[in-house]
Amino acid sequence: MENPAVSLLVAVYNTEAFLPNCLQSLLNQTLKNIEIIIVNDGSTDGSQKIIDDFAKKDSRIKTIVQENQGLGAVRNTGIEAASGEYVAFIDSDDWIEPDYCEAMYEKAKQGKADLVLCDYAVEIEDTDKTVYPEVGKAYEKKPTAELITDLLKGKVSGFSWNKLYSRDLIKRHHLTFPLRDELENIEDQYFSFRCLLFANHVGFVTKPLYHYRVHLSSIVQKYQKGLFQNGLTLYEANFDCLTKHGKLSPFHEALQVFMINHGCNSILNECKSQNKSSISEKYKNISRICACTEFRRKIPTIQPTTFDAKKRLLLMLIRLRFTPAVYGFAAIYQKMIEYRMKK
Repeated sequence: MENPAVSLLVAVYNTEAFLPNCLQSLLNQTLKNIEIIIVNDGSTDGSQKIIDDFAKKDSRIKTIVQENQGLGAVRNTGIEAASGEYVAFIDSDDWIEPDYCEAMYEKAKQGKADLVLCDYAVEIEDTDKTVYPEVGKAYEKKPTAELITDLLKGKVSGFSWNKLYSRDLIKRHHLTFPLRDELENIEDQYFSFRCLLFANHVGFVTKPLYHYRVHLSSIVQKYQKGLFQNGLTLYEANFDCLTKHGKLSPFHEALQVFMINHGCNSILNECKSQNKSSISEKYKNISRICACTEFRRKIPTIQPTTFDAKKRLLLMLIRLRFTPAVYGFAAIYQKMIEYRMKK
């Protein structure tokens, strides 16, 4: 039997409200030679019944149920089960256009690409607005190194779901997603960075083929516990990866910018509306971030003009070790971000 051209790997955890729309978009693909591998990560709602109902409709659907282990473990399970020439990751509250697989696969085959990126639509539920980041149009004629640089600098998101990956690339470089106790919330950036780094050729589809569903509260206010330490771990892992493969020099500055941005964002994270910790706990966490040598020593290595005015002021207060002012300004800064996003 012919192997599938594309394996669609779907991570499911308590998304019964959105799952039917997601799975139907997979069955509607114009490219028929696909397999759909659904990994249920210990859902406690009605997601499994929906999965079972869809599996009865189409023999291309394979289902796996496991105890809750987190997104990294789910995606690793899907990779292990996949038999397609290429793989793509789908979040179960999102959906894809009917020609997603066909357009991505054709682009990969035409250019002999290890990795293909498509443009996507950000569907903001609370406001019924749709935003179209044009990653493909921005980078299709630029060297891959520029995309990697901007990924590290935070100018491009490291999502794994708007990409088609050669399974051979993943196997050849033994690529896996980090597990929950290794990295939380930034598994995608870890994986995407390595795929971009090792890909022989990267292709782009300049159409918004993937629909990423977000709730305003989730992107503005969600507090991420342990975010700073996770980013520090990611920095060290990326530094070691680039050093091991002799590629540190062209990305060294971008890596420093990543650490500075991450430190600032982690301070802002402590000031988010959904962080219900006490003021003393928030202050303690911000003090710990400001005192981190790995973070502090990178600030003077990068030109201040790299950052906007608000971040420059925050960095100046951090360098002066004036933690009360850091906390006060970060609280105002974060409120401004949340207000602007709501508007």
